[in-house]
Amino acid sequence: MDHPLILPLQSCSEPTLVGGKAATLGHLIRNGFHIPLGVCVTTRAYHDALCTAGVEPSKLWAHAKRASEPARASMLEEYQRIITSIAVPSGVLEALSHELDGLEKVERSSGLDTGSGLWWAVRSSATNEDTEDKSFAGLYRTTLGVERASIERAILQCWASLWAPAALAYQRRAGQGSAVPAMAVIIQPLLSPKSAGVAYSRHPVTGQADLVVINAVLGLAEPLVSGAMTPDHYVIRVGNDPMSVECCEREIAEKTTARTLTPSGPKEQALPLADRWKPVLADSEVAALAALVKEVERDAGRPVDVEWAIDHRGTWLLQARPIPRFGSVAGASENSCAWSRANLKETLPELPCPLTLSFVHAFMEHNILRHYRAIGCRIPDGVSSTRVIRGRPYLNVTLFQSLMAQIGGDPTHITEQMGGEAQPVPVDAARLPWWRLLRTGVLLQWRIWTAGWRASARFAELKRLGLAQTGPGAEALTEQGLKNRLEWLRRTAQAGDLTFAIVAGVAQALYMLGLLLPRRLKENWRPLLNAATQGLGDIVSANQILWLVQLAEQARREPAAREFLLGEPWSPGAFRDRLEGTNFIKSLDAYLSEYGHRALGESDVMSPRFAETPEYLLAIIRGHLQSPTMLSVDNIRQQQAGVSRAARARIRAVLAERWHEWAWFRYWHRVLCRYLALREANRHYLAHYVSGVRRLLLELGAKLTARGLLASGDDLFFLTQDEVGRVLDDSQRDWRGLVATRRAERAHHATLIAPDFITPTGISGEFRPSQAGTRDLSEQETSATETTGETLRGLPISPGVAVGPIRLVCSATDAGTVMGGDILVVPVIDPGLAPLFGLAAGLIAEMGGTLSHGAIIAREYGLPAVTNVRHVTRRLRDGERVALDASRGEVRRLSPSQIS
Repeated sequence: MDHPLILPLQSCSEPTLVGGKAATLGHLIRNGFHIPLGVCVTTRAYHDALCTAGVEPSKLWAHAKRASEPARASMLEEYQRIITSIAVPSGVLEALSHELDGLEKVERSSGLDTGSGLWWAVRSSATNEDTEDKSFAGLYRTTLGVERASIERAILQCWASLWAPAALAYQRRAGQGSAVPAMAVIIQPLLSPKSAGVAYSRHPVTGQADLVVINAVLGLAEPLVSGAMTPDHYVIRVGNDPMSVECCEREIAEKTTARTLTPSGPKEQALPLADRWKPVLADSEVAALAALVKEVERDAGRPVDVEWAIDHRGTWLLQARPIPRFGSVAGASENSCAWSRANLKETLPELPCPLTLSFVHAFMEHNILRHYRAIGCRIPDGVSSTRVIRGRPYLNVTLFQSLMAQIGGDPTHITEQMGGEAQPVPVDAARLPWWRLLRTGVLLQWRIWTAGWRASARFAELKRLGLAQTGPGAEALTEQGLKNRLEWLRRTAQAGDLTFAIVAGVAQALYMLGLLLPRRLKENWRPLLNAATQGLGDIVSANQILWLVQLAEQARREPAAREFLLGEPWSPGAFRDRLEGTNFIKSLDAYLSEYGHRALGESDVMSPRFAETPEYLLAIIRGHLQSPTMLSVDNIRQQQAGVSRAARARIRAVLAERWHEWAWFRYWHRVLCRYLALREANRHYLAHYVSGVRRLLLELGAKLTARGLLASGDDLFFLTQDEVGRVLDDSQRDWRGLVATRRAERAHHATLIAPDFITPTGISGEFRPSQAGTRDLSEQETSATETTGETLRGLPISPGVAVGPIRLVCSATDAGTVMGGDILVVPVIDPGLAPLFGLAAGLIAEMGGTLSHGAIIAREYGLPAVTNVRHVTRRLRDGERVALDASRGEVRRLSPSQIS
């Protein structure tokens, strides 16, 4: 059989020769669909090139499969370097040049030439790509806007992408580990579309056959596919009659830029203000696209996702691939899972440094997923627990729901406990067999029990490790000594980590209480349970709030301290000179010795600690002194104890005739309180470790800066964990240039909106409606909703009621504006905000869960709190008054006549 080097796209049919993507496009062209003309560099060209260079793919593949994980990554990186350095055979280039000449003539006649020559799209088409059950979506190389002279280089990059570690991991997970794939390459003139995007012939989350989902952006679809842009989002119901099309959800995203084709190539173009909220697609285009996608589904005989583009000549299909099994982690890629910033967002700043991002990934893989594997859960190779999008870390909700389902739990509890959007993502994860579930239960229970009795020693060790680095002596270490100390710290902290077992203990107790309380207490069970866990006195992060109140009481009694803290204008910078010799400063130093390692965004090693910025705490103490209704610590404790006693008494009254149920409640309530306290203590003492690591990194950064390897002492925060270990060994590398690039990337990410939740349908819009409807929710409508009497709803996490003015706290600088009696409105409950809780009358957050660290602190302290109130930082204005009912999860905006 003849195996040509080059084939016109319309002649592509055999996946082993042209790959899955080209074979699908060839089929669509032959069946009359509108596909841009193009050519395919076949797998024969790929094999000929590697053979000429002396590269044997089967041997390389076998070596990579047998290698350990770290060695495999290094091995594949070397293979990619070899492949990108070879030459495309002259016979291939000659045949390709002839075909491209013909394409250029056709496209020039259609007006596609920009005036400086055509630009090209170079796309992968691997033999294992776009199959019926595995898509390899996003794993192989696609390059848009390639000049004719650079096409050879782009082909080599496509070939090399076949050897990416993520692609090999996906293939092994998909059960294709023994097959050695090959890579074909599709080359097409790049369209200049007015709009482009992705469409799904069935709802990719629920699998509903009558719902088509369309994501659309202006210009090229590249920013949508890469996750850099929020698309307009449409859900269309398509009936049996092709003309029966109903748009049941329509979300218009804000658009600041569009990536368009210019004479100098694809460029990011700023949009005028008037165009930022205009829909990408007209209603007629939405309907036509939905009908077209359904037509492709009928032709393929299975659900598909389609990449499309619209230009002056009509609607084009750029690719069509099967949708893997809905919600199945076993067939998942990063783009087919749901991702949430919940849990991570509360202990990290908006943009964590690159070093912290690498820490987070390593922590989740080793300290969390490793334990799930150990108790018998199935986690397919290549499925990651974290992902970084626009510089922000996300957790894989689909994965954790799958793990919950495997061990017999309720997957819908994940979003409530973690926080984030309360929409369950269906998963296809079979429960473990009964005999394995029994083994899993025994192992899990053993880990929970042992964590309880090991915790005290573990926490003492973490504190000792942290304090040993922040005291004197670190500056005397050499660069190599600092590097060795950091590595030793990492191994020591990792070896005895209890995070998984402690979180499991909390979840287990909640599950057990959830079997009883909803049946007896109905809808009141959650507020009563929240109240019953208040004021127990052993939540370490809540105790710091009371300590600050004590400091304020002391300052009120000491004239020098009171005069300084209430002085105008407020200038805390010279507080040590002004307060030298006072009892207040001694007490403040005692507080810092216990809590100085905490911080806002404290899981980020780049975040300054309270000990480094005590002005934050002084401003809070000043706020207590300025409050006319400042309560004493004794009064606060009495209130907390009273609420808890009353809640337990109400539960006892309901269970009065069922002594065995009361015994069940008392036991699991004690377990819950114990592990809630351990969870917050674990964070408190892990922060000691992070503080110690920060001190060593700053010391190492200063030494490397003195040598000229870095430009400033905090440059190390812009390297990854592995790179920090290589700086000394590879001093010839341009580390300063790498850091400058990372700083520029971080600055760019700061200009981008980061959604809190991402579904397989694309990025969840900034103003996504909570219920599907035929409406747009745009910036203008958001402003229109700012009316008195409106009631906002969320998840109640700490009971109580409060009436007061709103105080928006979206950054560290906002903390100094908080006054006694304010109701705090925050994006997320950062544990570093805990010192403010003593001033606040209530708390409202956009994101958070029942088991978040902030929720634990708020409940313990007795601060009425509601979370998961969508876009509340935008919907409420600073200073407006609201009535907060945190038992019902309601926030009611008050009119002036309602304020008394």
